[in-house]
Parts: sequence; structure tokens; C-alpha cells
Amino acid sequence: MRHFILVLFFANLMASGLGQVFPDTDFNTLLRTENGGWVAGDATYSIALPDGRTLWLFGDSFIGTVNSDSSIVPGAHMIRNCAVMQEGEVMTAMYEGTFENPGDFVPTEDSDTWFWPEHGMVENNTLKIIFSEFGPNGDTTGWNFEFRNTFIVLFTYPEIELIGSILLPYYDLNGVMYGDRIMLSGDYTYIYGRKEEVGNIPYAHVARVPASDVLGDWEFYNGTGWSVSAQESIRLSNHPVSQQFGVFKHLEKYLMVTQEIWLGSKIYSLVADAPEGPWNNLTVLYETPRPFPTQLTYNSYPHPQFDDENALLVSYNSNGSFWDIFSNVELYRPNFIRVPYNLIDTAFNPTDIPHYVVDENESLLINGVFPNPANENIVVSITITEPMKLKLQFYDLIGRKVRSLPEVSYSVGKHQITCSINNFPKGIIVARMHDKSVWFIHN
Repeated sequence: MRHFILVLFFANLMASGLGQVFPDTDFNTLLRTENGGWVAGDATYSIALPDGRTLWLFGDSFIGTVNSDSSIVPGAHMIRNCAVMQEGEVMTAMYEGTFENPGDFVPTEDSDTWFWPEHGMVENNTLKIIFSEFGPNGDTTGWNFEFRNTFIVLFTYPEIELIGSILLPYYDLNGVMYGDRIMLSGDYTYIYGRKEEVGNIPYAHVARVPASDVLGDWEFYNGTGWSVSAQESIRLSNHPVSQQFGVFKHLEKYLMVTQEIWLGSKIYSLVADAPEGPWNNLTVLYETPRPFPTQLTYNSYPHPQFDDENALLVSYNSNGSFWDIFSNVELYRPNFIRVPYNLIDTAFNPTDIPHYVVDENESLLINGVFPNPANENIVVSITITEPMKLKLQFYDLIGRKVRSLPEVSYSVGKHQITCSINNFPKGIIVARMHDKSVWFIHN
């Protein structure tokens, strides 16, 4: 009996970062389906609710309908914030007023200001979401708005009916705009925010409060411990963060996902062993494409409640010339990608590495894949020593199924199975039949 086990080979490949980012077509489609009015927006926060639903939160949003050519039907309205409730694959837009005359999901008391959403959570049967209040600043260059205050807005749960809002006092004390992420971990709830320093460059800060009491007395990380003084809060890292970033726990580590500032296209991650850091292992995960001439991308955000096949769901926002959006709504719709966790940190390498085992005494042998490397088509060669039904399946290196061929009845003897790989991701691909596997490289 001969056994060829490629554990070290696969481990070395994964340690060298061969996991691949790929578009998540399911979510890119889901956020483009009929939901009762929302057709485009930015921010793209998500709150995982205890009952399994997800509440999506958007900033400036178009309410209307879209033509088949991606142009917005005349008569659409823009509101300053909107929510979309996801229950399975059913999406329901939430805003005040009617489709014909919509209003903000959460209005401000001052008609000259507006709310843009941050993150939130459910505590004690109440949904609590942080909203940042903005207002005009008189600038004529296009950046004609400025931050004013931070509020926690309260809703009934599970009905999601507005109760009221509470002003948070901390911005006037330390200049931190809190709300980028609210994370429960252990005995504390952590509230992440950003503070703009010299040159308007934002850096991450964090506060904490005992679990189930986000409206209680906050403590602020001061570099060595936690202080009751908001003024002692210091940046968590010397790496700038975008105006929207996310932090969450995965296995035994804390991960931060952010994007290059000033509308840059690079999406980054950092890793820490504690909620406050230190934050290390800065990694460029992805560079966003910009297929349209006026397109900008910004404010990537993680959605770990949708983890799948060892990969993290990440969104990033898109924008462009305002009037161009009316003829091409895709300019202002979020995009979703999957980031393999082993790209963020090699500690997350999958443990179920496929083995290539050959045993002459068994009824199925995989002789190999030809050619290898391959570009367009492959031939999988097998030997059968007794009649059986088999299905040929293909996986990428993080364990995501790429393709599955129909089950076929095979007679005794040698067989060659031809398959097109034009739509396969580039890199290492594993071909599997029953309990046997073999790898090849797709160039």
C-alpha cells in the first residue's frame, strides 16, 4: 500500500497566502432585488438580530425603481438614511412616509441636520443603534457637511418601532465619533470610533461598558488600561482607519477591517489578541475595481454573521458623479466580496486539508489530472475495480465548492473525464471523487 499525503504541500501554499478573494454573487444579487423601494445607498452597516434576521442600515438612499438598463426611473426620491430588513432571502425596505413621498428612517429634530447610521445591537429587548448627526458647513467643493453629535437611537424589539434618541456626551470631551462597531465580548460591550487628528486623518479609538448596559458609564482605553476619563482615550494603532471600519472576534482573535483613507481602493485588515490591541499584521486583502469612469469606492465593512466556507463577507461602498447615478444606479450600490480568513491571518488555515491517497487494493484510483497546470480544459483519469456510481466535485483551497458534475455509473476499467475549467478561480483546485482527491493548478 502506498500513501502520498500532501499535507505539508498544502500547508505551505496556504501559509503563503494563496486563498483568493472572490465576489459574493448571492449578496450582490440580494441587495439588488425588489424590497419595497430602496434601490441604492451607501454606509452598508448590518446588525445581526437575535432572532436570525439582519437589519441593514444605509446612509443617503434612493427610493424608487430601476429600469432594465440600470437607469433610475424618473420620480425617485433621496432620503438621508434607510433600513432594509433581511429575513432569509426576503428584503423589506424601512423608511417613514410612503413610496411616493418617503422620509428618513430616523429623522432628526432639527430640519437643517440629518442622521447617518453607525452600528448597533439588541440589549434588554431594545434595539440600540448609534446615529451620527451631520449638518451643512457652507463648503462649495462638494464636501459641504460636518459632524455635529452622536446619538443612540432606541427601537422596540422585535417590532423595530422608533422609541426616541439619547445624546451621547463624549464627542465634546475627546473628539471621538463613536459607533463604527458595537461588539459584545465577555463581560463588556466595546464601542469603536474614530478621531480625526492633524491633517484630518482618522484613527481608531475604543470605549467599553459592562455588558447589557451600553447607556451606562463608559470607560476609555488610554494605552495601558481603562479610564473613566474620556479625555484619556488614545488611538489604538498608528494605522489610519476609514470613516467606517469594523471590529469583531473570530475564533480567539480580534479582527479589524478598514479601507485606505481618502477614497483609496485598498481594503486592509489588522489582528489583535484583545479588543483594545495591540493591532498588528497589517494586510492588504483586496483592491477594489472601478469599472466606471467617475467611480469611487470607500468604507469597506465586515459582516461576520454571514461567514461561509472559512470566508468573511465584506462590503464596500461605491459612488460617482451624482447625475451619472441616475443613468447607472450601479455607481451607487454596495458590492460584496468573500475574504478567506487565512488571508487575514495564517492561524485561520483550514484544518481539513485534503489528502491525496492512492491504494492499489481499493476499488477507486485517481490516476491524475492532465494537463497540470491547466488553462481551459482538464482530463481526470480514474481506474475502477468494481462497478460504482461516482460524482466528480471541485473545491478551491479554502474548501469552497467550485463545481459539481452529475453522478455517473462507471464500469470496471480506466476512464477519462473531461471538464471545462474556464469559470474556475485561479490557483490550486482540488478534484474529489468519493473519498479520493487530487490537486491541480488553474493558471
